[in-house]
Amino acid sequence: MGSLGGNTLGFNRILKQCSDELRKPSLLPGDPVDQDSPAANCGEFFETGDGKQWLDGQFEQVAGDLEELLDRIGYFAPDAKRVLVGYPRLVPEDTTKCQTAAPGQTQLPFADIPQDALPVLDQIQKRLNDAMKKAATDIDGGADFVDLYASTGSNTACDGGDRGIGGLLEDSQLELVGTKIPWYAHPNTKGRDIQAEQVAATAELVLNR
Repeated sequence: MGSLGGNTLGFNRILKQCSDELRKPSLLPGDPVDQDSPAANCGEFFETGDGKQWLDGQFEQVAGDLEELLDRIGYFAPDAKRVLVGYPRLVPEDTTKCQTAAPGQTQLPFADIPQDALPVLDQIQKRLNDAMKKAATDIDGGADFVDLYASTGSNTACDGGDRGIGGLLEDSQLELVGTKIPWYAHPNTKGRDIQAEQVAATAELVLNR
């Protein structure tokens, strides 16, 4: 049971493509897809030309890797119950909510990422979710899929006090050398609990099937 695909896709690189703030030296790994393309143009970058070609290639890699891994699990552990866990939704349908800082925060949830790029980021995440769901369905014997994207639309990084995702530059609870590490759009405590509840419910169904 686990979530796989986001790192292969290069979601950190995608975020850095869209943010000058994230391009600064930080603990967030990876480089922008194209350092020479301005962050302000990232929405268009991923929908046309080299950016779209790179993204299509990454999704081919994700699909192949997911199916191969799930097949290997089935081969080496034929009695295993395979459960693939999706990723929670980062960007809400109503992206105007992302123009308001969460309670107690000064940074916007997606920092300096352009407003017109937020729907593009959501489309990329939806495409990843669909690829994961397809991999779980297509493999021999099938795997169960926990569709967190579909069930966390009210707990995105832009949902204020209900957010299940910490803002890009919002301080997390982790510290390194006395400095708090930003969430970098990872699940916060609320998001962790939401995911745990849904994963546990799926596991119970699978084990009692």
